[in-house]
Amino acid sequence: MLKNDLEILQGVGPKTKESLLNLGIKNILDALLYLPSFLIDKTQLSKVSEVENGEKALFIGVIKTIFKTKSSKPSLILKVDIGDCLIQIRFLNKIIIYSYLKKGNKIRFSGILYKRNNLSEMIHPDIEVINKNLTLELITPYYKTKRILSQNKIRGVIKNAYKYISNTNDNLELFSPLFLDKYKLPDFMQAIKNCHFPQSVKFDIADIKFRIAKKRFILEELFAQKVNLTLAQSSIKKNNSFPININNDSISTALDNLDFTLTNSQTNALKDIQKSLSSNSQTIRLIQGDVGCGKTVLAMLACFFAVNSGLQCALMVPTEILCDQHYNTFKKYFSKFGITVNMLKSKIHSSEKDKIISSITNGSTQIIIGTHSLMNKNINFFKLGLIIIDEQHKFGVKQRTMLTDKSHKNIFFPHQIFLSATPIPRSLSLVLYQGIDYTIVEELPKNRKPIITKLVKEANRKNMYEEVKEIINKNGQIYWVCSCIDYTDELEAEYVHGVYEKLKTIFNLNTISFLHGRMTNSENNKTINDFKKGKIQILVCTTIIEVGVNIENAICIVIENAERFGLSQLHQLRGRVGRGNKESFCYLVYKDSQSKETLERLEAIENSTNGFKIAEDDLKLRGSGDYLGIKQSGEYRNFKLATSEDAIQNFDFLKNTTLEECLDEVAKGKDLIERWDMNIKSEINL
Repeated sequence: MLKNDLEILQGVGPKTKESLLNLGIKNILDALLYLPSFLIDKTQLSKVSEVENGEKALFIGVIKTIFKTKSSKPSLILKVDIGDCLIQIRFLNKIIIYSYLKKGNKIRFSGILYKRNNLSEMIHPDIEVINKNLTLELITPYYKTKRILSQNKIRGVIKNAYKYISNTNDNLELFSPLFLDKYKLPDFMQAIKNCHFPQSVKFDIADIKFRIAKKRFILEELFAQKVNLTLAQSSIKKNNSFPININNDSISTALDNLDFTLTNSQTNALKDIQKSLSSNSQTIRLIQGDVGCGKTVLAMLACFFAVNSGLQCALMVPTEILCDQHYNTFKKYFSKFGITVNMLKSKIHSSEKDKIISSITNGSTQIIIGTHSLMNKNINFFKLGLIIIDEQHKFGVKQRTMLTDKSHKNIFFPHQIFLSATPIPRSLSLVLYQGIDYTIVEELPKNRKPIITKLVKEANRKNMYEEVKEIINKNGQIYWVCSCIDYTDELEAEYVHGVYEKLKTIFNLNTISFLHGRMTNSENNKTINDFKKGKIQILVCTTIIEVGVNIENAICIVIENAERFGLSQLHQLRGRVGRGNKESFCYLVYKDSQSKETLERLEAIENSTNGFKIAEDDLKLRGSGDYLGIKQSGEYRNFKLATSEDAIQNFDFLKNTTLEECLDEVAKGKDLIERWDMNIKSEINL
């Protein structure tokens, strides 16, 4: 019944209906769930002198002048006398809805007050004409109407929607009584009342009830998303996959041939991997752990179990440097068992590349490590059982899923493991909603010291140079990262060749070199090897060193124009130092004039070395993206009320609650999804 057409409501004609549709209100239920942004306290009038620029304010005054601007999109401008000064009110476009306003009207108006020079102004405030026949409300809800409808109009529609449902026998409550009692939440109808129709004459009490009621609907929407993703995940788990046999003997063999003992955190992670891979249904697991915690070893062990079960493994990495590193590590380990490991990257001769592709097809290559070259259309696996994506955040959704299409005749779907120190916002959100399996590797190797991170304004660069000189005097090695190779007018950023020349003068050193993507493979390898041997003390480079470079004596990294990098990338770059037991440093140099959002991002890096916490901050700042699409960040458009920050704040709720606990009936899960207009899909894109 609540899906009924809006036009059955009093005051809703074709034009109003169209306006409501533009606000996303398609039916009566949507109107009820179109909640106010906040409540306006109309019990206390404001004073212009006491209101800061950009704050909410409430005034009563008389319209002195009213006129329309002459343009294709005219504005309506009012000058209102509030007693001690004039306030300008502007209505942009669609000004016909304010045609009832006349010169001499006494009005009460509220909204955001903007102060510019000697002008005090409100744009599209909530406005009421005061007359003898009107009883003014003291507490009023404020709705975001995108300048499509007036506040009075949207309130009238919602009031009539509420009257309509009050006369029906529909039970709109989906949450169970036990759940509502546990979290001290009002039921559906009471929450609607507290949001749209404040019951108390005291603003503080009404506002508390409003916030609790709104939280109740936010939790409902978040839980609807969890139910939706749970259904999508269960669909994935219906995909057939090759079960991977992992018994005590194979575990002992794998561990005995390592040169070290696993940490407790790695041991627990291995149990999670065993649980996932032993299933004959496809599983997807994200392994999060800070740089240097031993995620690569876990990937290597997973490959060992898969190969022992007669399956092939594919490990995809974002850079050729990391590809070389993994290939050498894997080849050394798997040579003990006679397991064939090959490498595929762009800088391999075509004839050699053809041989490797052929060996993948016939199954003689058991483990293939490669860059984007693994997505070559000519590659078809003999029996692909496991896909591992290292540095998951460096790949797009389509890139990460292309390998799955190369599975065994599209009948068996390979298990998937993703590794990242800083999961992309969408992946972290999926963790929050339990849309994917998740493992945290928290424990770092013994004697590791935290990296000291410092924000450096451009103007304070000289102080940083002095501190770097002390590091040089102690024979410490330094990465100096730039966002581009050469100078460009568009970027106006520090660049590799310019910084290289500048540093040679500042530090008077001959042991300075550079590294970037335009150099040949042999040049890159020589430079990296020279750096490893200590022949180079300062390496000026691009983000080419972000992954795959592991040098214990590198104890300092300077990142120029840090404001140009994302949180995940800054954390990854910082992870190039602090690999040994020496105190390490990270300097984030930024231009003096930055936005509030940029400074928050940089401060998040400065104040935390925890990759999971940084990923949380990244989620809050960038948004979750599209869970069931390909967008990896940005605000999730399908939410009506909730935000990415709401998901983070309610982490425990999303993690621990179940269908049985939350819903009056488990079968109402689909009703919940439908209520919040979520698309039920059968595929999760990690």
